[in-house]
Amino acid sequence: MPIDLRSLKKLDFSAAPAPVSGERVVVLVKLCEGAERPDYIAARADISPGLFSAEIPLDKLQQLEADPAVESVELSRRLPNIS
Repeated sequence: MPIDLRSLKKLDFSAAPAPVSGERVVVLVKLCEGAERPDYIAARADISPGLFSAEIPLDKLQQLEADPAVESVELSRRLPNIS
């Protein structure tokens, strides 16, 4: 069943293209102050304490949405190639 991204309140996808069901997406995850990183997400890169990027299956967005440790999630957007 496709995910309705508008139903996810913690997700900011305004600057990213709409992902396709089954696709893996890169997200930036901000944790609530003092919260531990969820064990079901492997960080791709740590940006600062409580802020990291991860590549996840699209269906994990709902799990992040429901997680009380997660303050917000933003879909990463691809930067254009520069030559």
